[in-house]
Amino acid sequence: MGHKILFILLGLNMLLSSCNQLAWEARHLQRHLHEQQRRAEDLTQHLYHSIETNNFDSLWAYSQEDENIVFYVYYGDKMVYWSNAWLTSSRRMMNPVLDKWHFAQWDNAQGVCYRKKIDEFTVVVAIPLKNDYSITSTELHNSFILPFRCSEEVQLTYRQTDSGRAIYSYDGIYLFSMELPSADEQPKEELLVEMDEVLDNFSYRSIFYSDDKTEAESLRKLRTYYGLMCALIVILLLLAIFSLVRYRGFRRMRLGGKFQIVLTPMVLVILLSVFLASLEHSRRVFIETQQLRLTKKAQYVKMALQNMYFWDMTLSPANTMVLNNDLRDMSYAYEMDIHVYDLNGMLIGTSVPKLFQHGLLPLHIAPQPFFLNESTMVQYEHIGDVRYLSAYTEFINGNHTKIGYIALPSFISQKEINTHLQAYMVKVLPLYLILLLAAIVVVWGISRMVTSSLGMVSNQLKLHRMGESTRHIDYSYSDEVGELVTHYNQMMDALADSTERLARTEREMAWRTMARQVAHEINNPLTPMKLTLQQLQRTKGTERFDAAFDRSTQLLIEQIDNLSHIAKSFSSFAKMPEVNPIKVDVASKLSNFVALMRNNPSDIPIRYVGPDEGVMAIADADQITQVFTNIVKNAMQAMHSRPNSDIIIIFKTLLNNDKARLDSIRSSKQEWIEISISDNGPGIPIEAREKVFVPNFTTKNTGAGLGLPISKNIVEGSGGKITFCTSDSGTTFYIYLKKV
Repeated sequence: MGHKILFILLGLNMLLSSCNQLAWEARHLQRHLHEQQRRAEDLTQHLYHSIETNNFDSLWAYSQEDENIVFYVYYGDKMVYWSNAWLTSSRRMMNPVLDKWHFAQWDNAQGVCYRKKIDEFTVVVAIPLKNDYSITSTELHNSFILPFRCSEEVQLTYRQTDSGRAIYSYDGIYLFSMELPSADEQPKEELLVEMDEVLDNFSYRSIFYSDDKTEAESLRKLRTYYGLMCALIVILLLLAIFSLVRYRGFRRMRLGGKFQIVLTPMVLVILLSVFLASLEHSRRVFIETQQLRLTKKAQYVKMALQNMYFWDMTLSPANTMVLNNDLRDMSYAYEMDIHVYDLNGMLIGTSVPKLFQHGLLPLHIAPQPFFLNESTMVQYEHIGDVRYLSAYTEFINGNHTKIGYIALPSFISQKEINTHLQAYMVKVLPLYLILLLAAIVVVWGISRMVTSSLGMVSNQLKLHRMGESTRHIDYSYSDEVGELVTHYNQMMDALADSTERLARTEREMAWRTMARQVAHEINNPLTPMKLTLQQLQRTKGTERFDAAFDRSTQLLIEQIDNLSHIAKSFSSFAKMPEVNPIKVDVASKLSNFVALMRNNPSDIPIRYVGPDEGVMAIADADQITQVFTNIVKNAMQAMHSRPNSDIIIIFKTLLNNDKARLDSIRSSKQEWIEISISDNGPGIPIEAREKVFVPNFTTKNTGAGLGLPISKNIVEGSGGKITFCTSDSGTTFYIYLKKV
């Protein structure tokens, strides 16, 4: 039961799919049909004007506007003009209803017709929709005609059915229906037995079968080479896409990859263009050769028929049987099928009469040789989608009187064109594949040659560090890269010289600054000491001497202590003890420091946010606490006697979302910790902000101005960084250390 339901559902799904497909194709065909109908009616108006003014010469120009619109002009019952020679016309097109579109069934096609009466003339405009040949094969299909392309199994019928889709004219008149064939309907057989006569002849046999093993082998080789080329192109495209995805766009790719991505498609396009141009040139040359050969054969056939019908003044249906036999004999002699038309353009004899009996070809001649009045011409014609060459020449008797037209269709020439092109491609494709591979190798070599020297310069720049001895790049070529290398070496020499002079100047300036600071700091205590001693001298021998002596000695002791402090500070700065960075539990150091500062008598509270231990970083275990002490003491001095003062210390690990701060302190994927010490003091004055870390600079009345420079030396010596931000509402110092 379940299987039955499944099969029913599958059948319903297939039915719905086919119905939806049929509905879409019906809408597609109807839309294009309405467009063609309007164009056909406009064409009819032009024809009407030309016929009224007896300007029959303009009919030819109108016939070239759209080959899918076929028109016939009748004078009474006689057809006097036709625009195309592939649609088999009949009196069935002469429908009694005037000025109405209706469905038409011809011998070789289905479509719609429109008839208009103009005095004694009748214009029939036909729009073929689908081929309807009685014989089909692998070459000849009953397919829809452009632009009405639909599935070949779709059928056109005048009757309306429930399963079909009705097609209406643009003015709402029913024309025909589209439907899918029923299951019991038998398809048309290929290669009917009654066409044996056709198969025995030369040109048209290629429509029905092809038994050329050489051609099959050529096609097999051609498909192989096409497959190889397509595979190579796909590989190149995949490599290009992979490179673009890997480097996230063209801009991030290396220079060598850019060269390869740009040059390889250019080389591919150039080779493909040259290949297609050579293929087109070979086709043109071969077609011209075939046309010339076909024209010569037409002249030979013309002379032979002229000798055979030397005294005949006209060609009439009475001698059609004899003419057919003569043409059949000549077709075997010249290996060409032959058609003969009378002066009215109607078929009078042929070597393959059953082609016309089965409606594969019309009974009238092509309009070009008939109305253009050229003695000899070669043109392309078609049966369905099968194209072939036809040569036309005048049929002249012995008196040099024109009695008809001779046509020589040549399907073999088109086959030979295809075979020639296939053989040509089989020969040249290996050469182009070799050229393509060679071009890829050359592009890769050029990119490597160009980028290798640039990569050498880039590697040297990566290895260079400020203060290190410079190393020159050896490059022996005098090209653009050589000029770049020369300028780089000159720049390195100039940079080394400039670095040495700068270092020497900085050392000299540092000693001068140190000397001035030492003199200034020592001179400040000496002045009050001198004044104290002078005052003490004036009180010698007086009653105030003892009291003055006590005050003076106390003041001198204080000033001496101050001098000792200054000496120690300058000694510490001069020494600048070396930093010994190791793994340190910075969280534990900071939390212990905060606990110690809270025990000291102070009216300024200290708040700490962060872990108490367990966060390791690179720092000097002995000196990192001094950094915290210097910054916190500066903050306390800045907030002295300021109401609602407090200090906030925050300890945290920087995450990826802190991109702005991370980008300001590093260029790698190293993890960092951040310690911020904030106060709500008055902030650092604008004029003093650039000198915060300058040795011996201070805004206080006491101190040597060495606390923050020493702190900076300790932090940077550990591979970290110290910064600050300040405003009128307070100052925050940031200490960054590498996390481990």
